Amino acid sequence: MAEQTFTVVGTARGRNGQVKIRWTNDYYGHFKRIHHDGCTDIDFHNTPQPMTKLEALDWLISNCDLNEEQQEVAFIKKAEKARQLRLQRQKDEKHILNAA
Repeated sequence: MAEQTFTVVGTARGRNGQVKIRWTNDYYGHFKRIHHDGCTDIDFHNTPQPMTKLEALDWLISNCDLNEEQQEVAFIKKAEKARQLRLQRQKDEKHILNAA
C-alpha cells in the first residue's frame, strides 16, 4: 500500500498553545479551517512535489526558516514517523516470511 502524499507542510499553534506539524493538499482550505478552529502562528509551505509525511518533514527542516520551537516539534515528529515506518516495515517483512 502506497503512503499518502502531501503538497503542503507546516506548523500551527493550537488553541491549547502547542505547536503541531500539519500536512495537507489544500493550502487555503486547511488554513481557513484551522484558523477558524482557533489556531494561530500558521506557517505553511508548498513542497516542490507531492511528498510523504516523512519526506515533507525532511524538506521542511532543510528548506524553511523555522524558529527553535518549530524545529523541535519537527524533529520530534520526524523521529516518530521514522519509527512508525520502521516498525511497519518489520511487521510487513515478518508477515512475508511467515507466509512463505
